[in-house]
Amino acid sequence: MPKDSIIVEHINPAEDTVRSVVIIPRTLHHQQESDDSPAFFYVVAFIVFLVLALRLIGLRLDRKRRENMEATYTVPEQVLPEEPGALIYPGNELRFPTEEIDRVLTKHLPYYVKLPDTEKERFRFRLQKFMQSKIFVIYDKIGFKEMPILLSATAIKLSFGLKNYLLPFYRSIHIFPEEFWGIEPSIRVLAGNVSGNRIHVSWKHFLEGIKDPEDGSNLGLHEMAHAYYFQNLETGKPEDESFADRFKTFNTYGNGVFEQKRISGNVLYSKYAMTQFQEFWAESVELFFEKPHALQKEYPQLYHLMTLLLNQHPDKDADQVA
Repeated sequence: MPKDSIIVEHINPAEDTVRSVVIIPRTLHHQQESDDSPAFFYVVAFIVFLVLALRLIGLRLDRKRRENMEATYTVPEQVLPEEPGALIYPGNELRFPTEEIDRVLTKHLPYYVKLPDTEKERFRFRLQKFMQSKIFVIYDKIGFKEMPILLSATAIKLSFGLKNYLLPFYRSIHIFPEEFWGIEPSIRVLAGNVSGNRIHVSWKHFLEGIKDPEDGSNLGLHEMAHAYYFQNLETGKPEDESFADRFKTFNTYGNGVFEQKRISGNVLYSKYAMTQFQEFWAESVELFFEKPHALQKEYPQLYHLMTLLLNQHPDKDADQVA
């Protein structure tokens, strides 16, 4: 180190645990000034001021970065929708014991029953995180505890092989006792739909869907399939970019199957699934989980692409993540 130098220590703005050392040569004129020179002290004072200012800016930027990071991983503030006559339950206020969640899932969800204990624990953790991030609006006099648990479980079942699963675009799930009216794009009776940032389901039809887990018809899976598609490919804010990338391959091949079967008929899909590709996609999810053997037999390449897309293999003996 030069003899006539000073050392200034400061905090690196990018990481407040790393210290850096700046070696600053003293200012020289035609001849070396004494340490008591006013010009020398002005230079040193300016440098110290500059270092402190940079440190302050760095600390503010670091605090802002930390605030943004915390906002990413905390439950968002929930703004309650205005729904006269409805029961409104903010998910972050629901506190179901683990034993209660396990009881409901064991009773209604064979997918969960087949999981090893460690995977059951991960399933319940994801379910609770999903439930905490939503608002449940129930258009009935009584709100059953199974409603938020089973609707959340359906979303977790579909996304259990995905890294990101919370569907942050969808803030509320609306539950009707039976069919309900839809007004956009036309007036019609619905059993379920995804509209705006809401997911709507008929509880009657939802229960019918989970009553028989092998009939290939599951309203909950159908609507969640729409939600995961729109979240990652239509909102402009994909939660899971890898899902969006893999969907392109499914989309290319699936559209070919869709167009072919619209003309020549099909073995598994309903007439409704053949009305548009979005319905073909949602029904493919229902078949993937409820009739995996049949889907693999009739459309092996389509089934294979869905195992890659969802990172699951329900055609195996146990519903396990790949």
